[in-house]
Amino acid sequence: MSKYCIAHLTIRRLIPWCTRPGQVLANRNCVFRRQRWKRCMKGMTSRTALSTPRWTTSLRQAAKTDSSHTPARDLRGTAHVRASRRPCDGLECVDSRRKFHVRRRPLTRSCFLNPALAFRALCTSSRSASASRHDMPHIIFYDAKQTTPARTNGATTPPPSGSGKKKYKLKHLAPLVNGKPVNGKQHEHQHQKNGFKTPNGSPSKKRRRSLVELDSDDDGEQSPAKRQRVRAPNGVNGHSAAAPSLLEQRKQLPIWSGKDALVREIQANDTVVILGETGSGKTTQVPQFLLEAGLAGDTAIAVTQPRRVAATSLAARVAAEQHVEVGGRVGYAVRFDEKTSPATRIKFVTDGMLVRELLADPLLSRYGVIVVDEAHERTLRTDMLLASLKDIQRARRKGSARPLKVVIMSATLDAEKFSRYYDNAKILYVKGRQHTVTIMYTKEPQVDYVDAALRTFFQIHAEQPAGDVLIFLPGQEDIESLETAIKLHAKQLPADAMQISVCPMYASLPPGQQARVFATTAPNTRKCVLATNIAETSITIPGVRYVIDTGMCKEKAYIARDRGSGIDTLLTKPISKSSAMQRAGRAGREDVGWCYRLYTEKNYLQLADATIPEIQRCSLTSGILQLKALGHDPENVDFMDAPDPYAVGASLMILHGLGALDKNAAICEQGKLMAAFPLDPPLAAAVLRARELGCTREVLDIVAVLSASSNVFLDASLPEARQAALEARAKFRHPTGDHLTLRNVLVAYVQVCADKMGPKQWCTQQWVNQRALREAVDIRKQLEATCEKLGIDPRATCGDDSDPALKSILRGSFQNTALLQPDSTYKQTMGGQKVKIHPSSTMMDRKVPAIVYNELVFTNQTYARVVSSIPKSFLLEIPLFQSRSSS
Repeated sequence: MSKYCIAHLTIRRLIPWCTRPGQVLANRNCVFRRQRWKRCMKGMTSRTALSTPRWTTSLRQAAKTDSSHTPARDLRGTAHVRASRRPCDGLECVDSRRKFHVRRRPLTRSCFLNPALAFRALCTSSRSASASRHDMPHIIFYDAKQTTPARTNGATTPPPSGSGKKKYKLKHLAPLVNGKPVNGKQHEHQHQKNGFKTPNGSPSKKRRRSLVELDSDDDGEQSPAKRQRVRAPNGVNGHSAAAPSLLEQRKQLPIWSGKDALVREIQANDTVVILGETGSGKTTQVPQFLLEAGLAGDTAIAVTQPRRVAATSLAARVAAEQHVEVGGRVGYAVRFDEKTSPATRIKFVTDGMLVRELLADPLLSRYGVIVVDEAHERTLRTDMLLASLKDIQRARRKGSARPLKVVIMSATLDAEKFSRYYDNAKILYVKGRQHTVTIMYTKEPQVDYVDAALRTFFQIHAEQPAGDVLIFLPGQEDIESLETAIKLHAKQLPADAMQISVCPMYASLPPGQQARVFATTAPNTRKCVLATNIAETSITIPGVRYVIDTGMCKEKAYIARDRGSGIDTLLTKPISKSSAMQRAGRAGREDVGWCYRLYTEKNYLQLADATIPEIQRCSLTSGILQLKALGHDPENVDFMDAPDPYAVGASLMILHGLGALDKNAAICEQGKLMAAFPLDPPLAAAVLRARELGCTREVLDIVAVLSASSNVFLDASLPEARQAALEARAKFRHPTGDHLTLRNVLVAYVQVCADKMGPKQWCTQQWVNQRALREAVDIRKQLEATCEKLGIDPRATCGDDSDPALKSILRGSFQNTALLQPDSTYKQTMGGQKVKIHPSSTMMDRKVPAIVYNELVFTNQTYARVVSSIPKSFLLEIPLFQSRSSS
């Protein structure tokens, strides 16, 4: 397969209308001729594939001029792009018998819908005097200690077995010219541009001493933080000829050998910081150690996680190790989902859920131990929780309550900062199960990280021994795109070749699909896990030996503006060095591993050391409301890092406009009710306004859909499917816009489920997301229960009158309103930002005097999503606008 397969992948990505392997494309005089596949995998038979052209784009030339910049994803080198992306303005393909030159003209919209037009617009053919064959620029890898690429003749050296202390020198396939491998400098010259390299002088791993020992400074004195190392014996790798029992698996974890020492230290200190490498077993074992040692007494142990998927999956694992069902001795509580009982002793919770528990129990009296896991991620709720736990510890020491023990666990080297924050708390170091990981860098920046990940994966699949692959991608959209591409190309593999199992992993994935990631890989199968940064530290995936790091992630940010406005954004940005190290470490949990970084070493050195804490870059509206409900003044809270003062000011103004705070910034009764809902303040304010207007049922439906983690309407790429999707969407369209349109979809789905008419088939026919609708139904049930607790009738309805529901939504989203301008754009009533209606909105082709929207998104312009039209007179019913109009 080797380079022939990779060439095929690129052509199929360029012209995605090929419907079967080896299809001959003929346009004018252009013919891609079949060639024989190389035998490069055990058991692979000769198959036909497309010849191997060489693609170069003008973007690569642009990348050379600024190699220090890690470019964002751009698909200008492909014809299969969305309308918002620009097509390639230059492309050259050199074939063994044809030479094609791109017509320098942009691809029209019709080209994306018609393969013949697209191919005709891309290239014309002319005879070439040269008959030599050039290989396609697939990703080439450089050895760590060699200045020239290592050469093999179609095979790679198998990795050594054992502990993995000897670094394996990864080699790559030599290119073929006229059927023969290229040698010497010619080889290097042809492939340096797109190759990988490893940094010279990679730091060698220090020899680790086993089990427990004190870590002293050079002068023989103990370190200020009183560090203690808890080491596992050497040689523990978790492998066994037969599948070990759960207890045997626990004993094989590195942290098991330090169990007694760890329990003693936590028993002797109220606060302990554990620095443990990912895979050491700290998250699953520490709570069980403390429970078995009786440190919590008759109280429970809470283990916080920054992500709900981690909380639910860890609860299932620990419950299995305890031989109980989830919801019994071991349970979990995440937003809109909880499985606990009075008998629960170990409770996995998201950090936000534990902060919410503070509202009902300010001293967290039902817990004897709080384990703050993944503290290095520094989410807003984690920082709030850490500040609150310090006050709780002091209060419980003064009173008669049982002292609260706090265990802070981190997977990165920031333990000293947590120790100083908790008055020089003791630090325990736990060694993880880590083998040597060889890190590869690209020679030049990659323009399209999804395409580079696709080609790198199939290069690994063709050339490397068995082992699962973990690919880090920024978000769900990239994961689904790459998943489709891999499955498409996997169908072209020979029947007797190693099969490919693709498993996505992101926060909103249903639990059933998440479980596939942790399942044992079938024989003669390579598992490919496509994950967001959730797989950096929150979860450990077994069987991974290869990691492909795109170097990108999605990061929340809040742009605070004057007049109380602000913009929440979710931007794709380069990761930090700390994240890059965590991603690379995932490859060495069970054996020698490789990490393929799809960026240059220079780019890596320019990355930030660590990610900026959320408290300094995100909206603080919800956090400040909760602090106010707890009786704290945000200015007097001892945070580990001070929040952005502009964001604090904007949040206070928004909360005042929502009626949660009075003019002195003190919390009102309205604010206390808003804090009781598991919703963002704007949505909670909408529900409370619906109570006054008698439309709680309608608003709960809308709020439930808006709170779901996925979009309700599915996108369609093909023209025929797009038309069918638009026709299906028109059935639910409401004349006022998107909010009530979404409600119509939810109501129809609930009716289909009640009639038992096959909801899955119905969702497919209507082009709607069943997972999002199921989630919305569950959210609505919890909101109904919350309303009943607060004395709000969840069944109150306004019938066919849409005005009360729109007024309720406007009350919570008054800051998300805009007025029509003469140039047909809309201008925010607060902040003055010009926005356009998103193309996915039912209001896209309409011009109305005023709109209210749910969120803003950024591409090349600022777009408002989930938009509804409102009369201008509705704005005057908002207290903040009333005061402005009177002044």
